[in-house]
Amino acid sequence: MNDHDKRLFRYLIIFMAVWLILLTAIPSIFYTVLPLDTIETIMWSHPFSMGNAKHPPLAAWLAGIFTIVFAHTDFAMYLLSQVMLIIGFIYVYRLGKEFFSTEKAVFSVILLTTILFYTFDSAKFNVNLPHMALWPMMTFYCYRGVKNNRMTDWVLFGVVSALSVLSKFFGFALLLGLFLFIVTGRDTRKYFLRPGPYVAFAVFLLVLAPYIVWLFQNDFLPFKYVTDRVSEERLNPVLNLLTMLGENLYPFALPLFLLWLTMDRPIRSLLGFRMRDLRPSDPVAARLAVCVQFAPIALLTLMAGTGMMIDSMWAYPVYFITGFFLMAFWKDTISLREFRKLFFILMALFLFIQAFDIVYWFTRSRNHGHFTARIFAETAQEYYREQTGRDIPLAFGDMWYAGCIMHYLPEHPYAGSYEDPHDEFRFRSILDEEGAIGVYEAEEDVSLLAEALGLNEDELRKNEKLFSFPYRAPFGKKKTRNLFLVIIPPRNATAQAIQPQAQD
Repeated sequence: MNDHDKRLFRYLIIFMAVWLILLTAIPSIFYTVLPLDTIETIMWSHPFSMGNAKHPPLAAWLAGIFTIVFAHTDFAMYLLSQVMLIIGFIYVYRLGKEFFSTEKAVFSVILLTTILFYTFDSAKFNVNLPHMALWPMMTFYCYRGVKNNRMTDWVLFGVVSALSVLSKFFGFALLLGLFLFIVTGRDTRKYFLRPGPYVAFAVFLLVLAPYIVWLFQNDFLPFKYVTDRVSEERLNPVLNLLTMLGENLYPFALPLFLLWLTMDRPIRSLLGFRMRDLRPSDPVAARLAVCVQFAPIALLTLMAGTGMMIDSMWAYPVYFITGFFLMAFWKDTISLREFRKLFFILMALFLFIQAFDIVYWFTRSRNHGHFTARIFAETAQEYYREQTGRDIPLAFGDMWYAGCIMHYLPEHPYAGSYEDPHDEFRFRSILDEEGAIGVYEAEEDVSLLAEALGLNEDELRKNEKLFSFPYRAPFGKKKTRNLFLVIIPPRNATAQAIQPQAQD
């Protein structure tokens, strides 16, 4: 790396350092409670298991490791989210260096600042966040495999591909895009006649084997969640399709505008633009970007066109390639003036978004941002001790509130939800022998709790008590959350209590 490239690379280091510090520090300092998805992911890791009713286990394993290492602090989860993004940034840069100059490779990364998921929602660790690291790694090692045909690259491609599927089944969507990249190139499809792809596939299956065994042992439970999710209330297919297209095309508009704005002669470039000038600066990079960017989007769009309810969050990992995609069609030469101008504009945009997030926290009272989770968890523990003389062994009920009890109590009891059919199985022995504390927000939800645990609803209602927990933003409106706590006795003791007495 020459002095020019080293100087440009320092810009990338500064960008990633500022990103990591701010996006870890701001939620750690200003938010009083972890987001819903993050709490759920931690619940799956306590105890560690090979799977759950919704997704494969990798995200839960990562969350569990970080909570243990950092002693169940919220900081751990915010840091974990940004570690995933920084790893992804590094591999986007490495992928860019395979095709472009250092300027364009750095642009491939910093243009991701315009993707609001990266700057707004990335602190909410969930099953999508590991893909932010693994998808760039998959793309990099796949390309290196077909470029150099080194067995190390093919093995690493197999490993990270399996880890991607172990995070979320949507990992198969990127495999589809990479398969299309290989088969659509005259020089790349010849690798199907060589051992590399088959070694990668064997490694892929080997890494997935324990989870596949778990799926057979548990009747492919997550697939029921997937089928239920895609078969929920059907939407208007045309409106749904247009919404999906809009959500997946908007990430190109702002970065493209900023690229044009930072050109040395933007007006002259616009007036002199001709459609035939829009040709890829690197045809292989363009083909790779198109396959990786649009194969997953096409899959989601096809599903949306049938009226399926599609969550836009599913497409978040796809955007990692957006900056690379634009660089594949951008001009070859970027001046240092253009580079610095775009860098400082994007840094200013990033800082503005973080400042807006802080102002939003100060002024808008939100349950999932300001809820007094520690006070709630301590109240639940005191109530349970008063009624039973013991610490809470298990919190069961509404997922988020049960998870708050688990995460914010120093004892860290287990937590389960009536929304997860696997939790009753996971905690059956605790429910049978020790009992639990139940928590729900709406009074009618006691029926969901009773149904999930196979208990009598009227008997449960006898033990419920209503608590109120106020919360507010420093300059926001005061709000209150009313929650029901109920003592769930051991099911074995309950069963014995209702046994008819033997006749003398």
